[in-house]
Amino acid sequence: MVKKLAVVLLVLVVLTVSVYAENEKDKKLTLDGIFPTDRVLDLKITVDPEDWATICSQGRDFNTISDPKRKDGPPENPFTYVEAKVTIDGVTFPRVGIRKKGFLGSLSRTRPSLKVKLNYLGQKSEIDGMTNLTFNNNKQDSNLMSQLMSYTLFNAVGSPAPRCAYAQVVVNGQNLGIYSHVERIHKPFLKRAFGNDNGTLYEGTLIDFRPGWVNGFEHKLGSDEVGRQKIQQLIEVLEREDKNIEEAIGQLVDLDSFYTFWVMEGLLGLWDGYSGDENNFFFYLNPETDKFHFIPWGADHGFSRFQGKRQYDGPPPISVKTQGLIAYRLYQIETCRQRYERTLREILTKHWQEDDLLAEIERLETLLQSYMISHQKIMTQGKTFSNNKKRTKGKGLGRGIRRSIGDFIRYRREEISNEIANGMPIWTAPPKSLFAKEKQSPSDRTHLKSGGSSSSKKEKKNITQQQTEGLIEGWINYFRTASEQQTHQAIQSQKFQALPLEIKEGILNRGEELKLNLVAEKIKKVLEK
Repeated sequence: MVKKLAVVLLVLVVLTVSVYAENEKDKKLTLDGIFPTDRVLDLKITVDPEDWATICSQGRDFNTISDPKRKDGPPENPFTYVEAKVTIDGVTFPRVGIRKKGFLGSLSRTRPSLKVKLNYLGQKSEIDGMTNLTFNNNKQDSNLMSQLMSYTLFNAVGSPAPRCAYAQVVVNGQNLGIYSHVERIHKPFLKRAFGNDNGTLYEGTLIDFRPGWVNGFEHKLGSDEVGRQKIQQLIEVLEREDKNIEEAIGQLVDLDSFYTFWVMEGLLGLWDGYSGDENNFFFYLNPETDKFHFIPWGADHGFSRFQGKRQYDGPPPISVKTQGLIAYRLYQIETCRQRYERTLREILTKHWQEDDLLAEIERLETLLQSYMISHQKIMTQGKTFSNNKKRTKGKGLGRGIRRSIGDFIRYRREEISNEIANGMPIWTAPPKSLFAKEKQSPSDRTHLKSGGSSSSKKEKKNITQQQTEGLIEGWINYFRTASEQQTHQAIQSQKFQALPLEIKEGILNRGEELKLNLVAEKIKKVLEK
């Protein structure tokens, strides 16, 4: 009897395992399915501990990033792939490649952003044609919502942007918390966004269409020879002193889509994008139009009132950004400012629905709450709705860059409407050179006019203080995760050495406050010289 029971149990186990294996085998992921809107992806990674330690320790050299030699070609990627096993929502890919990703501010030695290469080592693995997945650690997305909300709004207004979802990432059993799963800008995206994928694609990282920089853009897809020719043509056009510059640019750039893209960067406060910082963008030479179309990237700084690290000589407008050369040249023409204004007002009317946006934030906050690890709960505290969902008299527009995403949404329409009540503000300050070593010349000083009046001395003083705070926080964010070597290189760099004494002292004080002892010690030595 016992033997018969044992046999029966064995048969049941075998059948159960067989059914399970069959179900697992039959289970298939889809591209739409890995970008869910109502749940969090389950991502489990198994990797050799030594390989994981290698990934965590890799970083970027500060001086290499800021080296003008980058105009001859993008810097070499310092991150290497290692073999791993990845399971996404129960579907296992036994042999994939994973590596660290990120530029500077998002780098982490404990929770690195990750690239997952499904077709690693010749494996024919894909998800509806997608072979590479991107998981951002949200280090700079302090409310965990900026990326998802920004890309959603870009897509809503008809400006193609990657899809975004959330994932809980577990590595070798360790829960790393909530990551943002961002769609790779590659053929499946291009096919969905433009109806074709046979054009030429480039990525721009701290680069613009400047003389001598034609080779600095990173080629991703398509005919590089054709693409570089178009880039060179655009560089030459932007150098012209031509009143018909809009028409000339329009021969190379799809202006309808560019104005929408440009307005969205301004509306969302994306200071680290193309128009705000000459950074974090893709552009696609669409074979159907034979023109460039711009695509946003790196939206973790969305919903911010910080104006960008290079325009700190005066108060730039909040409704538009003109650090990117295309944006700058267009904005100097009255008819182009009017076109920008029309696009901005239309988007505000049709798509900036405060109640809907606030409801979405509340939904996401509820969705993510149970998945956040302890440091994420601390990081997001007061960054969504704050502790006060109602506007307090006399507040709301102050402490700009530290406002919650909820406050940003509530008051953005009011802020912009006030600024453009008499038309777009005139802003003639030329973009700062990417890696300029010279001191700013008097002719390069910023100017802001609105309704024919200039800013008062008091306003300039207040803005200068705000922007100084932004610079201090930017350096501190880098030092928080930098290695000893990276810290030393950054402090010894010409960029840091050229900072005003006030900012250096501010970084020192903030470093001591946060107990960044190494940073404080090295800065003290600089100040003692």
